[in-house]
Amino acid sequence: MDERSELNQSKTKAGEVSFGEPRFTAYPYVRQFSQSVLSAEAWFHTAEELIAAMDLVEPNVERFWEDVRSIAVAFDQTSEMPPKHQNSDAAPKDEKSDVAPKHSLINQHMMLAGFAIENLCKGYLAGGLSPEQQKKVQAGILPESLKDHDLLSLVEQTGMTVSDTEKYLLKRMTDVVIWRGRYPSPTSHKKTSPFTHIGSDIGQIKTLLQKLRRHVGAKDS
Repeated sequence: MDERSELNQSKTKAGEVSFGEPRFTAYPYVRQFSQSVLSAEAWFHTAEELIAAMDLVEPNVERFWEDVRSIAVAFDQTSEMPPKHQNSDAAPKDEKSDVAPKHSLINQHMMLAGFAIENLCKGYLAGGLSPEQQKKVQAGILPESLKDHDLLSLVEQTGMTVSDTEKYLLKRMTDVVIWRGRYPSPTSHKKTSPFTHIGSDIGQIKTLLQKLRRHVGAKDS
């Protein structure tokens, strides 16, 4: 090894950066890709991590709805007071003195739940790929069925029975997964539509996740 090679090698070790020719082929990455895609457990594990992240965000969402309910109760109580008390500056007795979180994180909570549902469904569907589709995955190509973000469609493809309430929830969650949880606007004004958040969404999401876990055979966290 000449002096220049030794110098370059020492620089690479020091900074762990090399601008020389790559010394690897794409094959190991294709193999890693196919192993992950075809492994239901890999999808399920990611789903559990997303659910864990969702759980961390949940207290903010719960606090938001508690504040909304408190305001509604305070408004009702004020509206029922005699006129001479309408302008009273006294705070409701049950009003909380601590400062509310700066962000409700409702969309982010729902987005994480939606991502978890995606992973649970795709883990199940990966196990049902045809031999031809499996060969394409082994060649580094992701099947179209695993590129979809339509949560209702994905859940229905697993064969799980979905109630009307769950359908409505999944449709709203799809909207959040695609853009509401990540961006201030969709890619086109034509994709903007009225959207509703519901106080019972937290419980409905938990129930739906538990139901889907059991259906696809994923272990509870």
